[in-house]
Amino acid sequence: MDTGKLSAIVLAAGGSSRYGRCKQLVEINGSSLVRQAVDKLSALFPIDRITVVVGANSEAVAQSASDLPVNVVLNEHWQQGLASSLKAGLNSVEPDCRAVMITLCDQALVTGEHLRRLLNLWFAFPSEITASAYAGTVGTPAIIPAEFYPQVLALEGDAGAKPLLKNNAARVKTLPIPEAEFDLDVPADLEKLKKKLHPAMSSI
Repeated sequence: MDTGKLSAIVLAAGGSSRYGRCKQLVEINGSSLVRQAVDKLSALFPIDRITVVVGANSEAVAQSASDLPVNVVLNEHWQQGLASSLKAGLNSVEPDCRAVMITLCDQALVTGEHLRRLLNLWFAFPSEITASAYAGTVGTPAIIPAEFYPQVLALEGDAGAKPLLKNNAARVKTLPIPEAEFDLDVPADLEKLKKKLHPAMSSI
């Protein structure tokens, strides 16, 4: 699998307003969520083609992966919503980038194997968008070919890539990843996550 001209973006700029503290730095098994997101991608992409978009708590979030040569991009407009982070990340990728994988750092149950399968599907249909299917919808992680970059750069608000996927439904290949439904939104979700990762344990 040659991912040399592909790039990956971890969206990690949110303010975690409902969670109450910086969820990007929440640790599971001794590793922060943003670091885990980078680690999963680094098994598939050249490390220098991985971008982490930071915003709120930018210095602390960037520090979490500071020992890796990833690209860290500051989204100064992170309060405008997810679309602003998508655009900040996309504007930082290399000019020769054929497609970009978009991931969210708080989709903690998405594994490296899920991302590998998503890549394999995209390689089978490289002109199409490849997205995760879960809970009756499609979303991230997703792979967006260069043809669609102008549409990404036109997005606004907090819906992320969903308008893009909806507007191009006939061009979207989907991979069932039910685990992508779970994200860390409120404090109670952390205990749910721990139980999903370690069903026999009440805490990690």
